[in-house]
Parts: sequence; C-alpha cells; structure tokens
Amino acid sequence: MPRRRVRAPVSWRYIGGRLATGLVAVWGAVTLVFFALYATGNPAILLVPPDAPPDEILRLTHLMGFDRPLPVQYWNFLTSVATGTFPDSIRYGADPLPIALAKIPASLALGLTGLLVGVLLGGVIGYVSATARSGWLSRVPLGIATGIESVPTFFIGIVLIIVFAVRLGWFPVTSTGDAASMVLPALTLAFAFIPAIARVFRTALLDVLQAEHIRTARAKGLPRHVLVSRHVVANSLGTTLNVVGIQAGVLLGGAVVTESVFGWPGIGQLSINAVQNRDYPLVIVCVLAIAVGFVLINLVVDVVAAVVEPRLRS
Repeated sequence: MPRRRVRAPVSWRYIGGRLATGLVAVWGAVTLVFFALYATGNPAILLVPPDAPPDEILRLTHLMGFDRPLPVQYWNFLTSVATGTFPDSIRYGADPLPIALAKIPASLALGLTGLLVGVLLGGVIGYVSATARSGWLSRVPLGIATGIESVPTFFIGIVLIIVFAVRLGWFPVTSTGDAASMVLPALTLAFAFIPAIARVFRTALLDVLQAEHIRTARAKGLPRHVLVSRHVVANSLGTTLNVVGIQAGVLLGGAVVTESVFGWPGIGQLSINAVQNRDYPLVIVCVLAIAVGFVLINLVVDVVAAVVEPRLRS
C-alpha cells in the first residue's frame, strides 16, 4: 500500500517569498538611512575639537573614507552591511554591533509585554463590540479605543507618569531595571496596539458570524461557548494575526518615543542618541538590527497566520 505524502502546512515557496520581500525591505531601510546621514554633513567634524585646524579635519575625513565619491561610499557601506564589519562607533570607540545587540533584550521585553497587553485588551474590546446585544457595549468601548489612537504616545506616557508615578507613587518615573519600572512604558505601548487590533478583530468576528456554517450550527442547537470558541473566534484569528504581525514588526523600532519618555535602556533610545551625536556607524547598525527584527518577526507571524488560515497563503 503506497504511503500517503504528508503535505507541509506552509510551503517553502511561501516562506521564500516572504524572506525575499523582507530582504528588499532591509535594503531599502538601510539605504534610506545611508543617504539621510550623507546629507547631514561630514561626521568626521564630530571627532575633532571645535578649534581643530582644517588640515586635521581633512586628514580624518580621508582616513574614514568620507571624501570618496558617493557611489564608492555606498558600495563600501553595502559591503559592510553584508559582511557585518562596521567602523567603530564615533562615540563609544568600539564595534557598534555588540553595543546595539546588547540593547535588544530590553526592547524586546518591553515590546512583547506591551503587545501582549494590547492584544488582550484589543481582543476583549473587539469581541464585546461584535457580540454584545447592548448598543452601549457595542459602541462605547470601541469608540474610546479609537479616540485613544488620536492621542500622541508621548502625551499618554507623560500623563501616566504624572498620575501613577508622581502623584500616587505606585511606579518609578524612569527605568530601574525591575518589573515595576516596566508597567507604565508597557501600558503606554499597549495603547498604540489596542485600536487596530480591536477594529480588525471586531470586523472579522462580524464577518464570521454572518457565515452560512455559523447559521447552520446555530440552527442545530450547538452550545454558544462551543460555537464561539471553535468556530467564530478560531476563524477570525487569521486576519487578526496579520495585524498583530504588523504591530509586532515595530516592537524594536516603534517604541522609540516610549523608551525616550521613560528612559528605557533599549535600542530605540540608543538610536536617538546615535542620531543626535551623528554616530554614523551606530545609527546604521541600529537601523539594520531593527529592520532585520521587523522582517523576522513578520515572517514568524505570517507563517503562523497561514497555518491558522490557509486562505492567507495566496
């Protein structure tokens, strides 16, 4: 009896296509940063004292290769990115790659906590808005979430600091390295995730609730908790996971403002400091780390979403 061939839930062609798209995104991100930094002027000026003679500036500019033609600089830049060999950080005087990588765990911890809170609250709001029989419950929570979306993240963070850190004293104002110092920045970050997740999950639930097989299951008297958990919610996860993937993709770079407000020692705050200091090598490495993280996180979420909802593979 011939063996039945087991088909993989997601094809390698699908994964390869997502990886190719991600590589183009990484190339575009680092290229934009290269030309943006090139337009800001000569970074070698930052390495010399304010009263340094022009000859010293020219010598350092030639030593670092900033006097070469733009195509040559760009090619050398792409070679450095591909091989992982970057010039030393202008501020730290060391390889910028370990400096940036050391900040990623803190950003991931903050981002994942904020995303988890945002998914839970957004999912609850979307579910209540789609299934509540009361008009008040179906409109007010989603309306509040949509209103919060229009408020800048830094303003939400400042309000949380004033209320819960300064006046009530429940949490520290800035990062102290413990779990308590993560509460306010994670909650601030969660407010950015809640509205989109709530809206998409609500729309997906409403679409599934109108499907023919759901009506048939209701007519057969299937218990409500079984109907909701096995059929309605399960069939609504595919589309929602795509939105979660987009939100998760910005975990490393999207928390820049939040990290700055709360002094969180992540790669977002490191990126801001590098831009302010015009630390060319460190900026490139930070952007590269954020772009690669974005691609990898989105790839994982895309694969999970394709397994949950096969129609998304097309």
